[in-house]
Amino acid sequence: MTHDNEEPSVASTGYVACFECGDVTETHDHHVVPASRGGKKTVPLCLRCHGAAHGRAGSMATSDLTREALARKIARRERVGQVPYGFELAGDGVTLVENAGELRVVSIMRSLRQSGKSWRAIARELTSRGIPTKHGRPEWSFMAVKGIVGRST
Repeated sequence: MTHDNEEPSVASTGYVACFECGDVTETHDHHVVPASRGGKKTVPLCLRCHGAAHGRAGSMATSDLTREALARKIARRERVGQVPYGFELAGDGVTLVENAGELRVVSIMRSLRQSGKSWRAIARELTSRGIPTKHGRPEWSFMAVKGIVGRST
């Protein structure tokens, strides 16, 4: 407990001093020996020092690392979430390969949109032609059409 004229202690703030630079800020536990090599001991490092320890100029925040990892997977044409319309999974269960039949449907969607059709009209057209959705449903929604065309342009 602190009095009005006292600074709060490190323990009371929930922050720990960075082992490297001494800043009292949000820290991450950095393995001295990598966990993948059996390391168990950690030291607290601020985001800047933690990034430097891993040879990164940028942040080691989880959200940044996740965003970067997903971008790398997308660039390698690997699955991230649902398999997008126009693609299917290769035999390895990771890599996306083009689905020629679905890509023809995407081409129809684009053509109809370029001719001035609304998203709803395109969805009705695909439904009337009996073209099933990615999940085999007989009826298309305008939001699905809009999402597919927006992703593939």
